Amino acid sequence: MRQQEFVELLQPNLRPLSRFVLGMVGNHFDAEDIVQETVAKAFIHFADFRAESKFKTWLMSIAVNEVRSKRRKDFRSRISYFDSDQLERLNAATSDSPFRQYQENETTRAVQKAIVSLHPAYREMIRLRAIDGLNITDTARQLSISVAAAKTRYYRAVESLSRTLVRQMRRPLRPGNA
Repeated sequence: MRQQEFVELLQPNLRPLSRFVLGMVGNHFDAEDIVQETVAKAFIHFADFRAESKFKTWLMSIAVNEVRSKRRKDFRSRISYFDSDQLERLNAATSDSPFRQYQENETTRAVQKAIVSLHPAYREMIRLRAIDGLNITDTARQLSISVAAAKTRYYRAVESLSRTLVRQMRRPLRPGNA
């Protein structure tokens, strides 16, 4: 019975899930793997699903966690190729280079541009959480909203910021396009 219910809830959400994950990872192979992992975890933990939120929201949050997990795993595997002495030498060699400074400046400008383009409520959430360093409870209190609403707004703000940054990175670099 629960299995049939799961399939009925999953069916209309599978294509949006696939597009969502592909948008986050930008690679069809990784996206397929993550979607499969997401569906498997959702099925395994379907008994934990409470209809307090939409199934699609629950499914997407699992997918976000799977993407984060994959990125952590990929990062760890890239770092494991270097020993700590090699990493130290690499950091020392590139930390003051003009190219490194240029990259940092470009990254800062891209993030600032993306933040400015956010909806004002999301921009405020990013400021309070990421810049001012408030925890979610203090942020909710500052905005006079519930903690749950603050969590949702922060999640949406980060997702919106991420999508904007990904779009900026995919644009071809042209003179005057900075």
